[in-house]
Formats: sequence, structure tokens, C-alpha cells
Amino acid sequence: MTRPRSVGAFVRARRAAWERLDALARRVTAGPMPLAEVEELDRLYRRAAGDLAHARSAFPGSEAEGYLAQVTARAYGALYRPPRPGPRALWRLVAVEAPATFRRHAGALGLAAAFLAAGLAGGALAVWADPATATVLVPERVRDSVAAGRLWTDELVSAAPGLTGSLIAHNNVTVAALAFALGLTAGLGTAWILLANGLLLGAVMAHVAQHGMLGGLLGFTAAHGPTELSAILVAAQGGFILAGALVDPGEWTRSAALAARGREAARLLLVVVPALALVALVEGTVSPGARFPVALKAARGLALAAARGAWLVMSRGPSTSGPQGGPYARG
Repeated sequence: MTRPRSVGAFVRARRAAWERLDALARRVTAGPMPLAEVEELDRLYRRAAGDLAHARSAFPGSEAEGYLAQVTARAYGALYRPPRPGPRALWRLVAVEAPATFRRHAGALGLAAAFLAAGLAGGALAVWADPATATVLVPERVRDSVAAGRLWTDELVSAAPGLTGSLIAHNNVTVAALAFALGLTAGLGTAWILLANGLLLGAVMAHVAQHGMLGGLLGFTAAHGPTELSAILVAAQGGFILAGALVDPGEWTRSAALAARGREAARLLLVVVPALALVALVEGTVSPGARFPVALKAARGLALAAARGAWLVMSRGPSTSGPQGGPYARG
């Protein structure tokens, strides 16, 4: 087809088609379109792409070229944009892909559990062997409360449940977010978060036990403790998945491996965030005081952890995609 030699004639001959293309591309965001209009959009886009190539060759730097570049880019986005995730896609992400990622990277979860357990054991043994170590490892507020013959957790009974829950959620989310994000330090930061929190928890438990209050503390944590610790471990699992892409990307470049592993690890946040929200609710309402028997708290805590574990372990679906190999992944 012969094209006009002047930019003015070129614009006059093709302007109506470009404006129609622009109008159709803008309409895509408003909702479903008839098939005939979708076909028209595709046809006009292909013509406009040819016009853009001609404008860049014959009229470089002209307003016509700039306008065509904008219109064709908008039309391309309308035609080839990824579909919006619907309820079915979200359900698959929660019910299939997140548990599949959890199972596939069981080695990363085991590594996280090992670091947390090492911290727990180290803190407990240090305080048990030398009670004076508590002045370093146990927060002053906790030591003062224990010295007064009461658990600091009793203060939650008199606090406003909404305020208490939000503070607990903020603390838990902060720890989980750090455990996840610090995977970008090749896992060193994630390991430190687990060790430090384990050290603190082990030291507190040993200090409380030395003053005969361990039963009360275990009663307080029975309803929320298993779910809280497992959520933090899953967040750390995601951190070690990220670390695996940096430490051993396999045949991939590190950037490509990190992008793929990052998508996988992010799915685990679907496991972590709801669990921490539930933990904050339970810890601020059910766990404090004697309103609920310890046996009921323990039953609720074990039931929540068991239900969550069953969902992660027993749900079935294809493994998630991503680079294979590395010290934190199973094939």
C-alpha cells in the first residue's frame, strides 16, 4: 500500500483509524467487550503498528510518531495484558500452590526449625546453668514481674483487647517480615532472627521455671503458641528459599533464580499472614487470665496447628515452578 509522503497527508489519511483504536483500547478497562469489537481492536492495532514503523522511518520525531507510539502501546496493553486473577485463581493459589511450595521446600523449613531450636536450647541452658545470665538475656520487665511473683502476661487481662491484639500482631508481623526479607542476606539475617528469638524464648522459659511459674506461662501460650511459632518458621522458610537463589542458583543466573524463587516464597505469605492475624486475636482474648481452662486452651492451640498442618501437608496439586537444585530445595 502506498503511504502519503507528507506528515500532514499521512495524518489526515489515518487519523480516524487511530482515534477509533484509542477509543477501543480505553474501553477495555471498563468491562467486557463484544467479540466484534475485540476483533476490530486487534485489526486496528496491527495497522497502527505498521503506521508507527512508517512514521519512525519517514517522519522521525514528529508529533504523529509520538501519538502513534502512545496509542499502540495502550492497545498492546489492552490486548495482551495478563488476565485479572478471579476467585478460582485465588482459590488455587491458597489451596494448591502455597501448600505445594511448602512441601517442595521442606529442607528450608527444617533449616529454620534447626536454628530456632538451637536458640531455644542455648537460651534455656545458659540461664539454667547460671541464673545471673537472665540479667542479660531476659527483658527487665519480665524479670521485675517474675520477682514480684506474677507473670507479665497477666497485664493483658486489663488491657483493651483491640489495642492488645494490634500490638501483638505488629510484633509478630515484624519478626515474620524480617525472617522472610533477610533471606536476601544469603540467609544469614534469617538465621540470626531465628537464633535471637529462640535464645530469648528459651531464656525466659528457664527463668520462669526457676521461679516455679512455668506452668502458668505454658498455660498462657497453649492456645496460640504452636500456631505463632509455626507461622514464623514458615516465614523463615520463605527467607531461606530466597537465600537458596543467591547461594546456589544452579543453571540460572542469580537474578533469574531470585525472581523465580521470590515468586515461590511469596506464596508462603498466604500461610503466614492469616495465621498471625488469628494468633493476635487469640493471644489478646483467649490466652490471658483464667477465663478459659488450660485444657481448653491447649486443645484449641493444638487443633489450630493440626488443621493448618493438615492443609499444608495433605492438600494435593502440582509442584510450583522455579529453578531446581540448591541447598534449600527438594527436587
